[in-house]
Amino acid sequence: MAEHEPMLDMFIFETRQFLEQLEQLALKSEQTQSFDPDDVNEFFRGLHTIKGSAAMMMVNNVSTVAHSVEDIFFYIRERKPQNIDCSSITDLVLAAVDFMSGEIEKIDAGEKADASSDEFCETTRFFLRAFKEANGDDPDVDLRKVNAQKKPGAESSGVAAAAEPPKPQQYFIPAATKPAASSAENVFFAHLRFEPDCGMEEVRAFGVINSIKDKVIEIHHLPDKILEDDSAAEKIQQDGFKMWFTTKLDEAEVKKHLDTTLFMESLVLKKLKDVSECEYWPSLIQQAIQAAEAPAEPITPVKPEPMPRPKPLKHEQQQLISVAVDKLDRLMDLVGELVIAEAMVTHNPDVEGQELENFQKASRQLHKVASELQDSVMELRMVPLEATFMKMNRIVRDMTKKLNKKAKLVLVGEDTEVDKNIIEHIGDPLMHIIRNSIDHGIEMPDVRVDNGKDESGTVTLSAENASGEVVIKIADDGAGLDREKILSKARANKLFSKPEEELTDKEIYSFIFHPGFSTNEKVTEFSGRGVGMDVVLSNIKAMGGTVLVDSTPGQGSVTTLKIPLTLAIIECMSIVVGSARYTVPISSIRQSFRPGRDQIIHDPDHGEMIMVRGDIFPIVRLGQLYKVPDAEAELENGILLLVEADGRIIGLFADRLLGVQDIVVKPVPKYIQRMSNSCGIAGCTILGDGSISLIIDAGDIAKSLLS
Repeated sequence: MAEHEPMLDMFIFETRQFLEQLEQLALKSEQTQSFDPDDVNEFFRGLHTIKGSAAMMMVNNVSTVAHSVEDIFFYIRERKPQNIDCSSITDLVLAAVDFMSGEIEKIDAGEKADASSDEFCETTRFFLRAFKEANGDDPDVDLRKVNAQKKPGAESSGVAAAAEPPKPQQYFIPAATKPAASSAENVFFAHLRFEPDCGMEEVRAFGVINSIKDKVIEIHHLPDKILEDDSAAEKIQQDGFKMWFTTKLDEAEVKKHLDTTLFMESLVLKKLKDVSECEYWPSLIQQAIQAAEAPAEPITPVKPEPMPRPKPLKHEQQQLISVAVDKLDRLMDLVGELVIAEAMVTHNPDVEGQELENFQKASRQLHKVASELQDSVMELRMVPLEATFMKMNRIVRDMTKKLNKKAKLVLVGEDTEVDKNIIEHIGDPLMHIIRNSIDHGIEMPDVRVDNGKDESGTVTLSAENASGEVVIKIADDGAGLDREKILSKARANKLFSKPEEELTDKEIYSFIFHPGFSTNEKVTEFSGRGVGMDVVLSNIKAMGGTVLVDSTPGQGSVTTLKIPLTLAIIECMSIVVGSARYTVPISSIRQSFRPGRDQIIHDPDHGEMIMVRGDIFPIVRLGQLYKVPDAEAELENGILLLVEADGRIIGLFADRLLGVQDIVVKPVPKYIQRMSNSCGIAGCTILGDGSISLIIDAGDIAKSLLS
């Protein structure tokens, strides 16, 4: 992402928010097959704001597209038509959102927003004409102009005949009330006219004001209300745009600045003697009114005061602020360093085993403050999944239309909060899984009816917090995964790591995550390339999460994602293996105990297993796996940790437990990555004594054990 000026950053941020809002409003209206008056107002406000801010930033193609769609909702708001094709309007809104989003992405990348809006605007104009005709209105009547020309008391229903153009708004101030301006300020009158048919005159006038506001001391203009007045564009077309302002700039500097105005046809710039020559100056007008109403007496000239800015009341003061994500990342890094520093103090080998009451008391207080600070920073970074979940509505809508299927998306637990870093990485996996559910899972309407189902399928996207993880499930009521088809494809690609008859259903279904794997015979827009579900697995594993798939033939399938709530600081169990130390995430540990001799089972291949309450699990000796020479050899003398990952449970054998502590996850050094026995290493951390401890990835160990 390119570096931007603060104003451009705010434009990009706010426009993206409005575009997301417009997309969700459009999808909601299509689902209800109606346009609620409040939603219409929200459409209009969002489009109007995008139009104005884009024109101000000179992104004219975005401004033009927003204006063309705004015309449709202006017509809906003013005429309240009964004959509305909600799906077609939704298509137009979503096409506009896609166009504007693409241009905003270009700007964010430092590129020029140069896509042509002509074709889209022509399509929108054609649609609006047909829309008006379908509701018995003259397609050539511009409602904005009609509204601007309506006389007071005119009928509000129906399209009124054009009234006489309103007279230019003028103000005259008695000479006795005209004070002199400060000698340090220059007073100017500027009269701008825009090119005929340039469109959006009110927005262009607003852009002029915004561009000059930092260079003037006081400014007044006609029309006095621009973006708030629907008739402002009409007034500017007829009378031009007039400004009176005071500034320290000289006439040449003012003219040079105003000459840069886009679509300006003419400019009249006059330097005035003082504000007494201004035709319009609100502070003077008020004085004139008061002078006319007061008894006749000599009037002492008074210097006009700048227009006061209202001070917010205490209860109106802003309670929320926007903070750049990189600042939160830096704060999180510092908290991580604090956690390491705390461990180095409280677990310092120089004080271990000593009775230091004051030190212990201070250590407990340090731990309390560090924990509270960590929790507070985590809360700052936690954001709800709602925005990410809502985006999936668009995926379902677009796919069902293109595949001629019927399906709806049901959201559950969208208010569940996760770390912002996870939000940034979860979007693509969810998109691929939902697309897979619609493409492979949900049947055609006639097939569903023949099978005794509702013709419209359901995809349920749910989230919940559980034991330091967020669990996201994507369930559909479709046909389920085709077990035999997956087996056939896996057999052809030679993906079996053990005899086919020993494969469980979950292991068979997990083949869909293999790179290049697809059961579709033909490559389509949505599938057939085998590049979807492998992205899901790699992205989720990169976040320290797991993916499970289950399916019932004829009833549907469920994909479960388990992801840590945060990627920065996690709670782990420290263990000792010989002279080495390792850490295992608490979230993956199901049980730890000293195994008994009667629980140990040996298989024909000399593998070791443990029986726990009737279930048998394989044992992995970490000392042997990582070739630690002085590791404990007797199982009865060590500790066994039952850990669960990727739906499998294995036993990790270590010498002893050190205890639970919060750790900061660091990337694995390159020299360790190059080691031949780096299997099952997810990262590393720094312990209290300054030594490095490797973080165990139980899922990777289980995968290598069974492969």
